[in-house]
Amino acid sequence: MKSRTMKFISLVLVTAIIATCCVIAAVSASAAAGDVIYFDNSVTKFSTVYCYMWDGGGNGDWPGKPMTNVTGDIWAYNVPDGSAKVIFNGGQGQKQSVDLSYPGNNMIGTHNGTDGDKFKVSFSAYTGGETLPTQASQATQATQSTQGSTSSGGGAGTIYCQNAANWSTVYCYMWNSESDKNSAWPGVKMTDLGEGIWEYNYSKSFKNVIFSQNASPQTSDLVVPTDGKNCYNNKTNTWDVFSNSPVKITAFTSSLASPSYTDCSITLAATAKSSEGGALTYKFSANSSVLYQGPSASVVWIPTSAGNYKLTVEVSDGVNTNSRSMNFEIKSSQGLVEAYIRGFTNSLGTRYQIKRNSAITFTNDAIGGQTGNYKLFYKFQITDPNGNNNVAYYTTGKTYTYTPTTLGTYTVKAFVQNSYNSTVTNTYTYTCVDNIDESGETSPTQSTQPTQSTQASSETQSTQATQGTQATEPSQPTQLKGDADGNGKVDINDVTAIQFYLIDIPYYKANLNTTLADVTGDTKVKIQDANKIQQYLVGIVTTL
Repeated sequence: MKSRTMKFISLVLVTAIIATCCVIAAVSASAAAGDVIYFDNSVTKFSTVYCYMWDGGGNGDWPGKPMTNVTGDIWAYNVPDGSAKVIFNGGQGQKQSVDLSYPGNNMIGTHNGTDGDKFKVSFSAYTGGETLPTQASQATQATQSTQGSTSSGGGAGTIYCQNAANWSTVYCYMWNSESDKNSAWPGVKMTDLGEGIWEYNYSKSFKNVIFSQNASPQTSDLVVPTDGKNCYNNKTNTWDVFSNSPVKITAFTSSLASPSYTDCSITLAATAKSSEGGALTYKFSANSSVLYQGPSASVVWIPTSAGNYKLTVEVSDGVNTNSRSMNFEIKSSQGLVEAYIRGFTNSLGTRYQIKRNSAITFTNDAIGGQTGNYKLFYKFQITDPNGNNNVAYYTTGKTYTYTPTTLGTYTVKAFVQNSYNSTVTNTYTYTCVDNIDESGETSPTQSTQPTQSTQASSETQSTQATQGTQATEPSQPTQLKGDADGNGKVDINDVTAIQFYLIDIPYYKANLNTTLADVTGDTKVKIQDANKIQQYLVGIVTTL
């Protein structure tokens, strides 16, 4: 009897040991590389979901690695080999889950209540179908310099990494799916172009990319931009535009943000240089219609038609050319209810400096207010370097005269309000000096704006007049039709003068020669006069 009992107990123990071994084997297998773990962010609403993994593998320091948003609220992450534990979280200082055991087999974690200041998660099989490629962190191809197992196809291009994080080398791993990638992880070693820029040429299009220092450290899973930005900064984690052309365009900006409105003056400006040292010329265009071509690095665009525009600047050093573009929306200003500040100028014509003990008149140019009593109300609040404010109040006047008496930084807040007290405000900063010198500024000053052009959907006119510094007025200027600024010649500065006259800039209201500016002969100065002068300058019309 005793012997039979002992045999039964031994059988039970053997069975338990076998079962335990099976469970251990199953857990060990579930932690293999190649699995994708998912998280449902519909409850937590993290801006970015992080996945922190450890125990047998691991993916770095807290809070772990950012997951990839694959669809809707679903985020995914490729599991490092051997990782058995996981915590989902929203990044440093954000909520986190309790410590979780990684179940493997492409499972998804779902918020399942709270546990103190943390949240619980339940796992289930994920059936959505979205997957990420396997990233085997132990795989290395340190000497690989050409593209790996990329299938042929369209969409070839070049991608860059600005190695601001000072990695010893940079690898590029690109993929569409697990079976459609440029190489085994960590990808292809990029080519060092010098000055911190690394380059990789691919022969077909890919949706995703990871940059790494031969597997570690690495960036998060990135989406390849489709807006022309092709260079990733591995320190700031931002995309920008890079070209290996000797002509480098480091900035292309607009003075007003998109969307803006018709009849607003929008300054487009570029910053560029050429390593070959040639003199630069700039061509600005809106939807392929040339606004200006010449040596000036900026242009004032006054759109007259609502719509979506592609704004482009092409920069050439005489041999090499490069370009940058931006998308811009223009809305109709007709019937605009809200106030909108389209320009802020001063009587000195400066952008950043004002002069001590000299009266300066600020002009806040706004549109809108097409409601109630159809009036706009203005307020100017000026703070001097000592923190003192002027008495701010609303009036119907868009100008305000002020005399700075202290050297240093002044802040000017411009307020505009419609008749229903809906208010907008912009802030401008000036440095008060004894002698104004803005000669080093690359952006145009308000008193010497570069070429300005109106844009309509049917227009194809272009401006190709050379832009130079406005000449000093001669003592007896020649009286020429179109010479609106009275400098003895008809040039693009006359277009500038008319357009600033039309938006009530005080200097031009006081000094424009309205008789010579009226080239259409209707006894009024209108935008059509500026248009005709531009047509004359490029040869569309032969007389004024």
